[in-house]
Amino acid sequence: MIERFSRLSAFEMAVAALSAVFGAFLILDPLVLSVTRDLNPDVRRFFRLLTDLGKTNWILIPSGAAIIVLAGLQAREQSLRRDVIYGYISKLMVFLFTAVAVSGIVASLTKNVIGRARPKLYEELGSFEFRPFTFDYNFAAFPSGHATTVGALAGVLAIIWPCARVPVLLAGAWIASTRFLIGSHYFSDTVAGYAFGLAFAYFLRDRLARKGWLFKRDQSGAIQLRGRTLLRAWTRAVSERVQVLAEGVLRRVRPGGAPRS
Repeated sequence: MIERFSRLSAFEMAVAALSAVFGAFLILDPLVLSVTRDLNPDVRRFFRLLTDLGKTNWILIPSGAAIIVLAGLQAREQSLRRDVIYGYISKLMVFLFTAVAVSGIVASLTKNVIGRARPKLYEELGSFEFRPFTFDYNFAAFPSGHATTVGALAGVLAIIWPCARVPVLLAGAWIASTRFLIGSHYFSDTVAGYAFGLAFAYFLRDRLARKGWLFKRDQSGAIQLRGRTLLRAWTRAVSERVQVLAEGVLRRVRPGGAPRS
């Protein structure tokens, strides 16, 4: 089912997401909220730690820094092979940065324009309270920004590594679900955010494929990532480097586990 969903176009994903969201508004939001409020406090604390994976900083800062560093390496590199690899990795980072940043900005603007009250105001206002253009945290529930970030990240990873698409999308959905499990958002807020981030990643891929930048269409019309051989070579090189570093650390440790003096 997940594999079929990931093959939908961005428009089809959006239609499916909106259908799910309206169903959640009518039926699931009050029900899920009543269940999650009875969660064990220790479980809730764990979900609060996990939900921070939906913040943009840990994605945008490293990927932005990588783009700058790779541009510098390209400018000084004499080897054509390394120059090509640096350029390719830089394009991947640009794809990731753009998907997360733009979808996050759109989600942030949308949630403030819609102005849906957050679950903590449920007893006072209910789940259908909207105050458009309030630009108040308490009225910025729909869609979830954290879930949007996770959806965009999961989409990018699923596009780059299609062989890992199912576990990546499942992991992303699980992380996004922490937003309603800790009571920061309604269920529908989370579904909308995750679906929008995911759809935006595929939308961006489609637009880039039209320009032939990083992606291309094969003879069957399917969109493929360019330079997959380069990606495999880079991944293998990184894995080998990590293995060498790990072996070096292990050699410095005695069999008993204590470091040598």
